[in-house]
Amino acid sequence: MKKSFWVNLFLALVLTACGGNSTPSPTASAPPTATLPAASPAASDATPTSTAPAVIPTNPSDCTDSASFVADVTVPDNTLFSRDEVFVKTWRLQNNGTCAWTPAYSLVFANGEQMDAPASIPLAYTPPDATLDLSVDLVSPAQDGAFVGNFELRNAGGEPISVDNGTYIWVSIVVGESVIVETPPGGSPVTPPSAPVGGGPCAYTTNPDFINQTLALINSQRAAHGLPALVVNAQLTAAAQGHAADMACNSFISHVGSDGSSVQARVSAAGYTSSVALENIFGQPPQYGGTPDSAVQWWMNDLIHRNVILHNKVVEIGVGYAYYADSDLDGYWAVVFAAP
Repeated sequence: MKKSFWVNLFLALVLTACGGNSTPSPTASAPPTATLPAASPAASDATPTSTAPAVIPTNPSDCTDSASFVADVTVPDNTLFSRDEVFVKTWRLQNNGTCAWTPAYSLVFANGEQMDAPASIPLAYTPPDATLDLSVDLVSPAQDGAFVGNFELRNAGGEPISVDNGTYIWVSIVVGESVIVETPPGGSPVTPPSAPVGGGPCAYTTNPDFINQTLALINSQRAAHGLPALVVNAQLTAAAQGHAADMACNSFISHVGSDGSSVQARVSAAGYTSSVALENIFGQPPQYGGTPDSAVQWWMNDLIHRNVILHNKVVEIGVGYAYYADSDLDGYWAVVFAAP
């Protein structure tokens, strides 16, 4: 009951925090349903774990559908491509439900950048506990930027199949020489850990995949409007993550921190001297659609938040996400946009 109540209250909270705009949360359009031939298989050293029987058995009526992501066989997140480059994305998935996947099941393009993907691809026969290497032929966009395409698995009845309790599997790429992830000298990309964070206001968790998808979707929107990609800054990331954790641990959603701080004060406290500092926030339980796509789409459908994403003066960004099950909205985003 807690989650249903707070989901209904979600828009009122966000609009109160952000100045009273009344734009409703967007509703994702239904993906195309046409079925096209399967993509060419990607090169892989994996061996198939099962062979389709001569007659595919019928699934029992009480079986359940579930999937788990195993690995990116090709094209890990943020792979660099040239414009209009043909490539094959292959995911390795495990069928951890009790229904067998059959050619009546499909991979369906859901939203984001389609990259010439077919609307739907049938799955190969995959019994429970077996793995499947699922490939799709793609073409990188004709402009520079960061792009994410989200896909769903659907069963024979057209219902989405949960993947690790989430909605999508995705392809995330960078086109051209745009840099979207800052790498310190001799270090790795600045990405918060996914494990519970100790020493903070509570034992919240982050989600690096959510953070990377949010970043790519924002830069994709900027590229579509002729604006350069924003570069990740470690200090802005710290300010954003700190505010996301503050909202999650203290169960509120506002641009004003629990200590009364503003975004400008938080950015300054992180050691960043800004000429402009702006912030977008969002909160929604993952099980009720709280995904990077829904966050960015909500911002793009609200004039104030849209103007922040498409601001022509900001050049750097920090993305924070915090999940805390004992909070009112579970998952909280804070995104800081700034320029020195």
